Amino acid sequence: MSLEEIERGFTSAGWRLDGSFSEYMVIGYADDGVSILASKEAWGTDDPLFELIDHERDLTYAVQEIPTPRQAQQLLQEHGLPFEEGED
Repeated sequence: MSLEEIERGFTSAGWRLDGSFSEYMVIGYADDGVSILASKEAWGTDDPLFELIDHERDLTYAVQEIPTPRQAQQLLQEHGLPFEEGED
């Protein structure tokens, strides 16, 4: 996916874009404290990996499809790992 496709995918799924780190990653956020990230390494690959983050509970979960913010919240509740454990 290209950078533009990722941005379109995020906004189509209901995420708001935060362009503050646009040289390094695409950040989508929702009002409920959940965000989705696509690092620069995901740009231009056929199998991008997106990181979901619940900032209030410090949970993270990696996905290959772009969920809606509501779906992301559910995935994080069911499968999220504490942020330190989710990082590799």
